[in-house]
Amino acid sequence: MPKEKRRDRYIAFELADPRLGRDFAAALNEAVASRPKEDRPQLLFIEGRRGLVRCGHRAKDDVVRVLNELRIRDAAGQVRTVGASGTIRRAKLRYFAQR
Repeated sequence: MPKEKRRDRYIAFELADPRLGRDFAAALNEAVASRPKEDRPQLLFIEGRRGLVRCGHRAKDDVVRVLNELRIRDAAGQVRTVGASGTIRRAKLRYFAQR
């Protein structure tokens, strides 16, 4: 039986402070390091305070939970998910053009 095709989801998030980008990337990599490589969410980019993470459609809810619970520099609540989309183009239009 063929393996089910992965459908990507793009989750937009917002940081409390735009200077936390590098620390956010390290914290995300640490939080998902135990997952198989093909199932890990991937940070695509950070633009100012907002950024985009790619994951599989079955893991979307889990990745949203991980992002919202992520601790950066020993402080909770510094990452807030804004929304999710099925394409990068739509995510950029919805969550990055509103500035």
